[in-house]
Amino acid sequence: MSAQLADVLPLNVPAPSARGFILHVDDDDAMRRSTALLLRLAGFETREAASGEQALTFADALRGKLDVLIVDYHLGNGMTGTEVAEEFARLLGHAVPTVILTGDPANAEVPWLSDAPVWLARKPLLPDTLLAALPALVDFRRAVAATTAARRD
Repeated sequence: MSAQLADVLPLNVPAPSARGFILHVDDDDAMRRSTALLLRLAGFETREAASGEQALTFADALRGKLDVLIVDYHLGNGMTGTEVAEEFARLLGHAVPTVILTGDPANAEVPWLSDAPVWLARKPLLPDTLLAALPALVDFRRAVAATTAARRD
């Protein structure tokens, strides 16, 4: 059997920082990696974590950078997505827009986050739906940050 070379087309990927910075927390490796790839191809800068505990270790590094948190509600034996979102808000000193993904929305607890929207989304979520929602969430977070900074000045 002979090998054939495939036609390779260049992929134009926008500058990552242009669209926003997303942290995606999911204990399902395949889901986390495929979502990160989708987000990067759409021009978002991403960081991934396999657990709530791992995600929280990024808090200091993400201060002032994190635009949106995407978190699976059921994270195995560790924290829930709600606990991750609430703890991130505490560690950062402010909440960020949060997308909680769950296959069981009737039994998922919505986090109490002041000054940030929370979207409880049923899995599976269509990629186009997620990508359509993210720019408004990034814009919201940046507008709140700018208003907060202006009040301090």
